[in-house]
Amino acid sequence: MALFILPTPCSRTLIGRLCCQIVDCVLTVRHYCEQCCIASDVRWISRVDTINPNTNTITMTYMVRVTVLSLLLGALALTAGLTLFFPPPGATAGLSPAITLNATSSKVTVGTGTFSNGELLLKLNTAGAGVVSLTDQPFDARSYAFLQLAIAEPSDTVQALISWTSNAKDNNVHAYVPHNTSWTGMWLATSEITDWADTIVTLNLILVGQPGETVRISTFGVFTSASSHQLQAIVSDLTGYVPWNRAAMNSHTGVTPVSSFYPTVLIVAYFTLSVLAYGLLLLVWRSTVQFSWRVIALIFLACWVSLDMLWQNRLLLQVADTYRTFADKNPQERIAAGPDAVLYNFVTQVIPLVRPPDARIFVSSSDIYLGQRGAYYLYPFNVFWPGPSGEFPAASLLHSGDLIVLIKPTPMRFDAATNTLATSPGTALGAELLFSDPTGQLLRVK
Repeated sequence: MALFILPTPCSRTLIGRLCCQIVDCVLTVRHYCEQCCIASDVRWISRVDTINPNTNTITMTYMVRVTVLSLLLGALALTAGLTLFFPPPGATAGLSPAITLNATSSKVTVGTGTFSNGELLLKLNTAGAGVVSLTDQPFDARSYAFLQLAIAEPSDTVQALISWTSNAKDNNVHAYVPHNTSWTGMWLATSEITDWADTIVTLNLILVGQPGETVRISTFGVFTSASSHQLQAIVSDLTGYVPWNRAAMNSHTGVTPVSSFYPTVLIVAYFTLSVLAYGLLLLVWRSTVQFSWRVIALIFLACWVSLDMLWQNRLLLQVADTYRTFADKNPQERIAAGPDAVLYNFVTQVIPLVRPPDARIFVSSSDIYLGQRGAYYLYPFNVFWPGPSGEFPAASLLHSGDLIVLIKPTPMRFDAATNTLATSPGTALGAELLFSDPTGQLLRVK
């Protein structure tokens, strides 16, 4: 069955020719789908007849089939290339058995735990902490290229940290906080983890959550290099997500510090290999299939959509995470639950101490973001923030009754013994401490 497009004068122009190509492509795909859905005896590999707009002759093409086959061959080539030419550095595949969570060698050192059906039910202590030691037998870090962590149905409050000790001479205690929060099945390439080297003496999983909360740990262990493990680690990188942070406001890299590959690089390689596969198919079927730029366009579109879907997947997971965090909260409660929670809690305790209400408030901080946000939360009071390039006012410009908010880190130092504030080297003024916590201090000039 042939598809005919009504001839139009516009086909003689560049824009008209392009429009005809688009319409031709759409009708071709539609015709192919109708054949697959209606004809019971039509094979998946079927002929699609289209019109060549330049010669008005009917040519036999296999555009959809060739595109799909090119993408499949490109995926196979990419998989083979990653596993053969980019193996984990220093991995010794197959020389050591996997070390996984088990009732024999694994121990719960903080909290209480019981093994059930191959899983560990860890009950956090009264401080909301739990620690699991994977094994008490030292092992060579280079022999284990991958680490897996899976927590079944984790609550929003659970935070994980992986710590280990090595036999290195200096600073042998190390820790890594997973950026990827897909606890249900996370794979990490240990070669990308800083300080994963030498002989690992102990390997611990530290969990922090609500006091008395029970966490079900499905898997925790280290594995040797294998193609399946490497692919699982790449998939874990691509499909996991990282909660919103300050850096995400201005950039999106699509990776975490322990990712092995950038998604864009993988997709570009996938597109290149798929195009090469298309060229190979043209050679194999040169008597049947003719070159078509529309196949290249479809391959490009498929790769583009794949890359965008990875990003959209992360966005949807972040949106769900944001909803769980901020839904059903008023504006003040949302700020208290957001990334500025610690700073906002400090400012809310400072505000009731501002007396009189029209007192001048000077904010000092070496961190531009914290200083600026702290000053913002203090509005509508009479607040002065020197800005990123400004300088704190000289001591001679400060008067009795002025308030000074120090947000750590700050170059100013308050001496509680002498009730003096060093505003700069060699300059100090009398001040009274009104409030202090780990985030900062509130002082009143005497």
